Amino acid sequence: MEKTRLIYMDIARAIGIVLVVIGHYIPDDSPDWYVVLRDAIYKFHMPLFMFLSGYVYWATKKPMKYGTFVWKKFQRLMIPCFFVSVVIITIKLVTEKELSVENPVTSVAFREMFYLPVAGYFLWFVYCLFLIFLIIPFFHTYKQLMFLLVVSLIVFFIPVDFPKLFCMAEMKRNFIYFVLGCVVFDRINIRRSMDRIYFPVAFFIFIGVYILKSNIDNRLINGLITLVLALTGIVFAVNMSKYMSRKTAAICKLLSGISVYSYTIYLFHTTFEGFAKAAVKTDKISAIVDLCQKDLRFIICAVAVISAGIICPVVLHETAVRYCKPLSFLLGTKFAGKSNHT
Repeated sequence: MEKTRLIYMDIARAIGIVLVVIGHYIPDDSPDWYVVLRDAIYKFHMPLFMFLSGYVYWATKKPMKYGTFVWKKFQRLMIPCFFVSVVIITIKLVTEKELSVENPVTSVAFREMFYLPVAGYFLWFVYCLFLIFLIIPFFHTYKQLMFLLVVSLIVFFIPVDFPKLFCMAEMKRNFIYFVLGCVVFDRINIRRSMDRIYFPVAFFIFIGVYILKSNIDNRLINGLITLVLALTGIVFAVNMSKYMSRKTAAICKLLSGISVYSYTIYLFHTTFEGFAKAAVKTDKISAIVDLCQKDLRFIICAVAVISAGIICPVVLHETAVRYCKPLSFLLGTKFAGKSNHT
């Protein structure tokens, strides 16, 4: 891919991970406007990640033996997933008597984590992506991609509930976006057509369809609207990222930097958000925050918790993960080596 294309895809990935962190902060006292914002984010932020994953996969794929390819993806996805699951389950078991733990678990979770995201539902994406990587290497040409696109559409709309095992239910709803990412990269005419949609136009289409969805109660039509919302959200995020890559150097640099840590942020953001939520509830901080007006109080806490969910994983990555070979392996990142640690 061209350098500029890589940059705006990195920006889109950074936007996606920030939306993920925002979406996972939902306290009981959330104001109505935030509940609506979070719901809107959920309509497209994970389809965006699936689309970007498919796009980057098709852009960078190389001839490789199937077993080697699967092992590389297992190292990159599942080993970090299992490691983080162990960490989160252990923290929950250790702290459940002292702190209020969301989605508490038992020791059985150490077994269940191999086929369900029991440590944290957000890990469904990793299981789902690994399942896709078990399938996608068998499809090489554009014709094969189009066949897979048709299959993914049928799977998306078929009125059958898939099992939760290995997050197959989530794969049913998200496989189509990965395939679309592959198709968009493969066809330059589709990319050019997508680029012509000015991102504010995509945004207003998204808002209009989002309002429409709240007034319709039909499974098939709702499925179609869900797909349209995801696609317009993807176009909005990608085209806004392309615009930002050309116009705003400072923000471009910041978001490109966040993109580098997106996987570490994804794996650890809920853990650090949990610690931050506990911190803002302490007596001293609560006494200060409670002096503020309700919405302002919520915004202060939200900024603190969401910032912790982004900044703390980055600090963890830069201070420990990159320079500890076992941690680098367990979290699927490159080992920087001691000589590069300044």
